[in-house]
Amino acid sequence: MGEEENKELTEEEKCRIAWEVALDEALRVCGGREEAFKSLGELLGLEGEEANDLSHRAEEILERGLTKETCYDFRGIRRWVMVRAWDLMETARIPFREAIKRAWVEAKQKCAELGAYV
Repeated sequence: MGEEENKELTEEEKCRIAWEVALDEALRVCGGREEAFKSLGELLGLEGEEANDLSHRAEEILERGLTKETCYDFRGIRRWVMVRAWDLMETARIPFREAIKRAWVEAKQKCAELGAYV
């Protein structure tokens, strides 16, 4: 066994792994895209129709892209990030945590190009 195999994980690393496993498992058992979007939307603080909108309007949200107004809209930017993250999970086959990170990087870059710094 090499030194790397004996390395003890830090609490931060353990926490990150636990969240990745939990989120991947939750997405697996959610029963499809609509239920997953609704549940994730609610976790982000979206309510009722806003949470339902994620699943029904996902393609429209991505096609429309980000606007300066959306960048400064607390719920609007989170809605876009969640939809983009789901898109990345499906197309790039990456875990939820990585997809969220990438979606936020994209959002910040695109918003900055519009003159909206988030």
